Amino acid sequence: MVVKKVFIRIILLTGMVVLAACGSNSASGSKKEIKIGATAGPYSDQVTNSIKPILEKEGYDVKVIEFSDYVQPNKALHEGDLDANVFQNVLYMEKFNEEHDMDLVNLLSVPTAPIGVYSEQHKDLSDIQKGAKVTLPNDPVNMARALIMMDEYGWIALDGDVDPSKASEKDVAENKLDLNIAPLEAAQLPRSLGDSDFAFINGNFALASGIELESALGLEETPIQYMNQVVINSKDKKEPFVKALEDAYKSKEFIQYTDENLAGFVRPEYFAEIEVKK
Repeated sequence: MVVKKVFIRIILLTGMVVLAACGSNSASGSKKEIKIGATAGPYSDQVTNSIKPILEKEGYDVKVIEFSDYVQPNKALHEGDLDANVFQNVLYMEKFNEEHDMDLVNLLSVPTAPIGVYSEQHKDLSDIQKGAKVTLPNDPVNMARALIMMDEYGWIALDGDVDPSKASEKDVAENKLDLNIAPLEAAQLPRSLGDSDFAFINGNFALASGIELESALGLEETPIQYMNQVVINSKDKKEPFVKALEDAYKSKEFIQYTDENLAGFVRPEYFAEIEVKK
């Protein structure tokens, strides 16, 4: 009888150990590898040089995958090959969701390189001549941004009834200088700079091509809806790795990195809140 009681006690203790082990695994067994996609250049650099080391201190294994376009990073995120990406603004993400039946959501803004007007042929925006060739991004969101800038410069006049964030070539009510407006894939704009009079280039592609923001003849005053975002899958919003990713971007270490390395970038609003708490 005593032997039987001892045997039962051993079984119970074993069961308790197993349950404790299972509980421990569920607490510490959350996702520890984070795959982050970013366009080559400043956004990839932000992750590689600052965000990755911060997350690694928290025990995460971070892999950074670089892309050279604005389509594949979202497809890879949707298909589960990435856990987050950093390259797009909210308007672009929402349009991509609608067109591709995806459920991606933005987590927070990141320091953003503005669209700039660059030229190898001219030294000032006032040098614009009738019939000049102007290249700009061909995706709807960034094309609208460039057209708004052209309207502000007085080169064109947009239809007064159009939503500026949705402006396209068909909404140009007046091409005042009979400009040759040539949309191109955003990543190709730096390579074609020599073939145009003026080029509207996204800041990340400019920097990735060795073009400094300070060399722009004009820079966009980037509104909040055009700030680039960390984007995740909707289903992952409450995952611990997402909170860790957000904390890394809101850390004093990342703000210091921004101060030292990202001159000319538009800073997220939450930076000011964190700096006040210093």
